[in-house]
Amino acid sequence: MSEEVKNQTPEPEQTADAQNDQEPEVAKAAQEDLDEVVDKLEKGEDEVEDDISKEIGEAAKKQQEMKDQMLRLQADFDNFKKRAQKERTEVANYTMETFMTKLLPVLDNLERAEQSAKDNLESYKQGVDMVFKQLIDVLKGEGLKQVETDGQKFDPNYHHGVALDSNPDKEDQEITETLQKGYQYKDKVIRPAMVKVNQK
Repeated sequence: MSEEVKNQTPEPEQTADAQNDQEPEVAKAAQEDLDEVVDKLEKGEDEVEDDISKEIGEAAKKQQEMKDQMLRLQADFDNFKKRAQKERTEVANYTMETFMTKLLPVLDNLERAEQSAKDNLESYKQGVDMVFKQLIDVLKGEGLKQVETDGQKFDPNYHHGVALDSNPDKEDQEITETLQKGYQYKDKVIRPAMVKVNQK
């Protein structure tokens, strides 16, 4: 081996020293990279926590808004029920007031008939007949009507059979006698007529 080649070949001790000098630098660079990764992860965790906290806050806000809205709706509904009840009461009171006002002339005529009974019985009878007719007219005007029975077939929806008859001139299940008049208020039967029914 020539002298020139010998001078160019590094000695083993020199190579080991160079490697030892590079190791701290490599370790330092690796540590810096690791620190950078950790910082990014920590920042990422902070961002995630911030997002979660933000979402929780928004959800809580929406929940409170929905709760407030439900409370307002409940209050509005309660107020509506109170107004409706008040209006129904006022309508009922007005209806009864109107009805009572219509009955006042009937009461006046009944008092006059009572006074006339002291002097003339016939006048009293006429007065009572007039009051009865006037009362019937008032009640009819309010929707009251009499349940029909004359010549009618027995109908349990309108009639209450309390006795049987055996009249050969009448058809089976035909009403032969009205024992107590029945009445309807508009389309509703408020008292069925008590009748005697023919049976063959």
